[in-house]
Amino acid sequence: MKTAVDKVNKGKGRTVNARFAVMCAHYLFDPDFCNVAAGWEKGIVEKNVQDSRRRIWLDAQDCHFHPSRNSMPGWASAAARFGTS
Repeated sequence: MKTAVDKVNKGKGRTVNARFAVMCAHYLFDPDFCNVAAGWEKGIVEKNVQDSRRRIWLDAQDCHFHPSRNSMPGWASAAARFGTS
């Protein structure tokens, strides 16, 4: 993602674009860049993304939500605890 990086520093240090930094703060993630000219690292990153997606969807299959008048207060308080809606 060349447009996200303004300057490549020593090692894995990067100076990121201001808009990219705002997006990272909004979606609550830290950028983790591959080394310059090390294409073999991309495969490792892509595999980690694939594993994360599978784990998320498997966890989501175990969640059951049956909306009813009695379950809504519990759901709302749980959502407020975790900061989701």
